[in-house]
Amino acid sequence: MNNQEILRKIVNYIENVMKEKSLTSRDLADICAKKTGKMSPRTIDNMFRTPSSTTLSTLLKVCDGLDLNLNAVFHSIEIAKTSAENGQQRFIFDIDHPAYNGYTGNYHVFFLPTSVYPEDHSGQTLVHGTLRLGDFNSMHECSAILDIDSGDFTNEGTPFSKHYEGTLVYSSNSQMFCRLVCSKYGDMWFMVFNHGNLNNKELACVIGCATTASSGRYRHPAIHRFCLCNMQQYPEIDSNTRTLIEGLLRIQEKHIWIKKETLKELLLHDNFDPDFRRNLENYLNIATEYYALPKNTLKEDIPLSTSVKELAKLCNESNLEKTFHILNEDDRELSCILKGCLATPTTPATPSETE
Repeated sequence: MNNQEILRKIVNYIENVMKEKSLTSRDLADICAKKTGKMSPRTIDNMFRTPSSTTLSTLLKVCDGLDLNLNAVFHSIEIAKTSAENGQQRFIFDIDHPAYNGYTGNYHVFFLPTSVYPEDHSGQTLVHGTLRLGDFNSMHECSAILDIDSGDFTNEGTPFSKHYEGTLVYSSNSQMFCRLVCSKYGDMWFMVFNHGNLNNKELACVIGCATTASSGRYRHPAIHRFCLCNMQQYPEIDSNTRTLIEGLLRIQEKHIWIKKETLKELLLHDNFDPDFRRNLENYLNIATEYYALPKNTLKEDIPLSTSVKELAKLCNESNLEKTFHILNEDDRELSCILKGCLATPTTPATPSETE
């Protein structure tokens, strides 16, 4: 779109808002005059008649009068271009919309270390951060501020943390999208998760998927799972619960891969629930044997042009997942773990003298 087309669409958007609110040009002029200074009905009529002659000052005054965020208007116009159904908005940017009810506030963020090299995070098994959602910049959009405690220290000995800022956007396809930028370190996070669970009092948590650059000495594109937990409902999360969260975040697919020797050792010593143990042992009696094949070993001493073709053929016959998904049951599993964190142990009753 050129500038004239953008102006026309902005003016049309404003006109539709006025119709929804049953406002005339004089009504709007009176509102603008009270909020932003002098405004005449004729100026507003001229804006509708010849949008190309409208000044930025007039647009800003009108938007302020209608409590519109000009940036949000631009977003709405851009999304409307690609909307499958004419006039139907798939994305909602205005934080005052009922769709955002219950989402503002503070959240724990947990995810596993993303470095390719295990030695980079040998002393850290779970990364914690805090995500804040709200209209912090008075722009009528949902701003997002993320602070991550990396677990490392700077050369000066102070804790090394990352600060991200961005926006959260509601989509009518049951997803929330959040883009976060860390300007200091040239990093970005792109988060996607199902909406509807965070603002549910019975399920104030959610598991999602994030795309970012990995941590560590060398940076690589990384895709990983994370979880959000409402801090109002879960102010503190103890170490035992964090260990369980760590395990849930490692479930990237339908199957759990574990060494045969490790599993045997767990069955000998770990205190599994009896029913869970029975299911596990029953499956082991019929389990199919699989192989964990290391890529680098298979590629050794073979030209890349050859090894990559052979790997592709091998993977096509494998049981590798095509896509990793975050399902609703993942949120329910996380909720069960967090509810256990809130449960207070009961003190056994003191036996009476007659017992």
